[in-house]
Amino acid sequence: MKSTDLLSREHKLILRALDVLDALTASMEARGEFDEDAVDRVLDFLRWFADAHHQAKEETILFPAIKAAAGAQDRPVRHMMFEHEQERQSIEDLEKDVRLGKLSDFVAAANKLISTLRNHIYKEDQLLFPEADSLLSRQDDAIFEQLQRFDTPLDKQTLEHKQSELHSLEWKYLRK
Repeated sequence: MKSTDLLSREHKLILRALDVLDALTASMEARGEFDEDAVDRVLDFLRWFADAHHQAKEETILFPAIKAAAGAQDRPVRHMMFEHEQERQSIEDLEKDVRLGKLSDFVAAANKLISTLRNHIYKEDQLLFPEADSLLSRQDDAIFEQLQRFDTPLDKQTLEHKQSELHSLEWKYLRK
């Protein structure tokens, strides 16, 4: 398995959370009220797993390796990091909208986050990661090892718990 395969596998978890957020948002919009518990759980998953865990791996391990290998051609990495910052801001905006009870603003911000994050994952999986695979082929084993070491035993335990919560939300909102 390549280092980018590991990160792409994590993308699938993030996409599952986005599917839940999409269904949850549609349900709340139809009912005209928040399900604050479900929103908190989805946003917590996105904040902890997508940002503090997954994107941290990309930003501290993969992206620096790509930048070092690509030299002056690091524009795609800088763009991905810019999008990570936008995603963090979007999650903060969603949390603010929930706390202020602004359902229509929440729905608009959630739809924007869902679309932009799906697009971001597509760009990484289909454009950046294949380029990374060719740039980093000689050092991929070391990068893969660093990515695996990033996951502490506590991280693995926390992820199991968060995946269980995500699964319960999938059952509730997606019947999966």
